[in-house]
Amino acid sequence: MRNRNNSIRTMRNLVLAILVVAALDASAQKKIIQQVETSVKAFESEAHLRFLASDEMRGRDTGSPEIDIAANYISTQFRLFGAKPVAGSTNFFQEVKLKKIIPSKSVSLTIGSDSFKVGEDLAYMNGGSTSLDGELIFVGYGSSADFEKADVKGKIAVALAGGSATTNGVQALLTDAPAKGVLAAAHGASALIEIMMLPGLPWPSIVNFLSAERMVTEKDLDESIPHLWMKKTDAPGLASLMETRKATGKLVMEASPQKNIKAKNVAGVIDGTDPSLRNEWIIISAHYDHVGVKKNASPDSIFNGARDNALGTVALLQAAKFFGKNPPKRPILFLALTGEEKGLLGSEWYTSHPLIPLKHTVFNLNCDGAGYNDTTIANLIDLNRISADEHFKKSANAFGLEVKGDPAPAQNLYERSDNVNFAVKGVPAVTFSPGVKAFDQELMKYYHQPADEVTSLNMRYVEKFHRVFVYAAYLVANAKERPLWVKGDKFEEAGKKLYGK
Repeated sequence: MRNRNNSIRTMRNLVLAILVVAALDASAQKKIIQQVETSVKAFESEAHLRFLASDEMRGRDTGSPEIDIAANYISTQFRLFGAKPVAGSTNFFQEVKLKKIIPSKSVSLTIGSDSFKVGEDLAYMNGGSTSLDGELIFVGYGSSADFEKADVKGKIAVALAGGSATTNGVQALLTDAPAKGVLAAAHGASALIEIMMLPGLPWPSIVNFLSAERMVTEKDLDESIPHLWMKKTDAPGLASLMETRKATGKLVMEASPQKNIKAKNVAGVIDGTDPSLRNEWIIISAHYDHVGVKKNASPDSIFNGARDNALGTVALLQAAKFFGKNPPKRPILFLALTGEEKGLLGSEWYTSHPLIPLKHTVFNLNCDGAGYNDTTIANLIDLNRISADEHFKKSANAFGLEVKGDPAPAQNLYERSDNVNFAVKGVPAVTFSPGVKAFDQELMKYYHQPADEVTSLNMRYVEKFHRVFVYAAYLVANAKERPLWVKGDKFEEAGKKLYGK
């Protein structure tokens, strides 16, 4: 009987201990939620937004004087909130080396008796003026092995665009193309022409994009050889080239020199409190550039970019403010990225020149979006890719919102924001966005439009969204387990390679 009483007493004590721990945990979480509410206020978010998205900032175009003002503003806020420059640096800026490409308007190509013209059949990627008359060599997809098997020295190399028949999207092509140009040059080719054959990529859209001035990171350029994209046609000369792998022809091109563009990412650090987690860095990011000033149908030519992405930049600032007063267990790098609107250039540069080794970076929480049309939700782009989803759901629930996934999977949003440059390196990464239920007229009237001004924002919703963002970041930064790729995810193997697991 005594043993039974002792067992009952032990069970009661265990249950009591569990209840006490649960109560303490609930109390601690309630306290953090209250601290987030105290720290993140609509009037402060609006003040930041009114500065960053003002007419005087002229749309924060990459390379403009105004975006430098925005960078100085962000760095000043980092300093005010207690963030520090990265160890070894004396300021909050990471130089990003960009070049502006001015497309050639004069390009002609002949293959056999067939003629091709820029804007119709050809689109300019990069390279200087040239006049080449001789042999063209077809090299398949232009892989390293393809070039090893072909003699392209002093000849025009012709390849299929992309890395394989499954290459997905223009962004993947733009990422792949510069490396292919470098490879062609290394094997002595005098020029590279890539043939567009992938479905779902309309040639007129490609021509329009490549016909405009654009920016690339310095590492993406190989100025020693001309580089063109070409429309797949039924021209006999092209068909013969792809079949026999050889042809004769001529390429004539006049090109303007590229221009150096000064740009910068802004980075600040809050140290972690747990020494055992000092090599588990969280990067919280948002791009602070927009599209600048452009002529359009509206009398207003300034594209203020309140939603895209001053709202995300302010989420970054609100997080820096909160963690400055509530240091997390894991260290955090706050990263304001430049050049997202030019092709994810700031994050491309950072992941190639990381301030914190990527193998010590365990998560990227990015904030970006096209706007919102549902004030009851926030979007995690994308759910079911990393093991930290529950933290975002818990945070949203705390402030009266619901987390949804990608609202338009066909648009491949995951690979259209800065998070993807971290993902391809293996770092678990997501983008947290304001609530979108569909890409409808309500959304598109603001997306990349002059109407995207602060006065059009629902500040009560913005406040909720910023609180959810900050609390979710807190939960991830203090969790026992680091975020991991879900088994079978597209980027899981890159993660294993990065972390050696």
